[in-house]
Amino acid sequence: MKILRHITAFLCVVTLAPLITSCGLIDMEFDENVQIDFDMRLDHDTVYVEEGDSFVLQPLFTPDSVINREVLFLSADDNVAYVNNDTIVAVSEGETVINAISVANEKMAFCQVYVMAPWKVDIYKYSNDMVAYVTASIDGEPLNLETQKIGAYVGGELRGIGELIELNDKKILQIRIYGHYELGDGEPTRPELVRFVCYDKEKMMKTNLSLSISFDGETHGSPSIPLELRSR
Repeated sequence: MKILRHITAFLCVVTLAPLITSCGLIDMEFDENVQIDFDMRLDHDTVYVEEGDSFVLQPLFTPDSVINREVLFLSADDNVAYVNNDTIVAVSEGETVINAISVANEKMAFCQVYVMAPWKVDIYKYSNDMVAYVTASIDGEPLNLETQKIGAYVGGELRGIGELIELNDKKILQIRIYGHYELGDGEPTRPELVRFVCYDKEKMMKTNLSLSISFDGETHGSPSIPLELRSR
């Protein structure tokens, strides 16, 4: 005979930076004859997505023989990303936590979600520009231009986006980078530091690349000898 018990769980998810709290009552029914001694995690613990994108988080169970794989997903901030059935929808720039709760044994797993504004540079904010010619490899593999793109950042601000140019059979990225500098004795004073980041839309990852350059108004690299960017 099945013995069913009802548990009303009070869920409170807190993330520290920024401090976000989402609380609610969840009414779940449990079957005590169903295996409940198992662990659960998610296939991603951190994701980066652009506004308007959506994705599915997959729960992973140990051992693999778990039968009841039903999971309840909740967002700590629906204004950043909300849950639609098993799909996470990115709404606006910011960060939130997606909480996954196993219906069978109340195990919890979390995914930190960073929602980015679509990559775009407001070129009219800046007084100067410069160009860098680059190639890139991620984990030893050439850049996949269908799913990966390269951005130039100063601090947390996007200053340039790589655009494909082809030289004979070689594929190179040209990045026009925007910024500010003042000259002293013919040289930029306190030049901004430009770093490069790869965003992989398919894997929902951001990767910092190995090289950084000063914003000095000069051309860095060339179509024939581009700068080589690699994941660290």
